[in-house]
Amino acid sequence: MKTPVTTDITARRNSAWVRWLPNALPAAGYITLENSSDQRFDITKIKSPDYQKITIYQTVTDAEGSKMVKHDKVTLSAKRGFAFVPGEYHLIFEKPTHLITPGDNARVIFFLSDGKVFKVRMPVRTSPELY
Repeated sequence: MKTPVTTDITARRNSAWVRWLPNALPAAGYITLENSSDQRFDITKIKSPDYQKITIYQTVTDAEGSKMVKHDKVTLSAKRGFAFVPGEYHLIFEKPTHLITPGDNARVIFFLSDGKVFKVRMPVRTSPELY
């Protein structure tokens, strides 16, 4: 049985991208998701056929400095968005399954708490300005 694809979640235009790093180093990914429904959703898992592992992290700064905190899920509030952006929440893409270079698109699947998925292609770039 195929997993149903949601129509309630979309990506804000030009918000999705993966920062390319050489030598298959872990890469950060960014995207702003919009939830048009009256229901809130948790993103419970993120997968890609292009990377073996995608993890959610948040950069937290305190008096001692900054650190990355791993999260198992994030919540998309009803009629709101959620942003994965530099310096805050972000995705870490690890262990590419094939050679990834700037100009490629990472295929990403967000698994939601209602059993549906949101699929997106995230351009791989060296800089966010390269739209």
